[in-house]
Amino acid sequence: MNVTDSARERIKATLNGEGYLRVSISGGGCSGFRVALDKEPSEKPNDVRVTETVLCDPTSAEYLSLATLDWVDDSFSPAFKFNIPNTKSCGCGNSFTLEEH
Repeated sequence: MNVTDSARERIKATLNGEGYLRVSISGGGCSGFRVALDKEPSEKPNDVRVTETVLCDPTSAEYLSLATLDWVDDSFSPAFKFNIPNTKSCGCGNSFTLEEH
């Protein structure tokens, strides 16, 4: 997974030197899978370290291997945004399904 400079800066500011950001994939949402972001106090033994402060479990890391995490500083809805190639969403922007090749 790629993390843009703006996302790195926002993660650093949000964590304020404490813990990690965990990125994970779970089943659910209207399209099949959802990406979750959670603050994690410590690293787990099997974690994949994406950056100095971003962690994933091995399965989520595989699903997100081509993804880019960005911070969009929009005036009305600033948020972390994922661009995950070879996926499609129903339009809600919170869940996705893998496209078949």
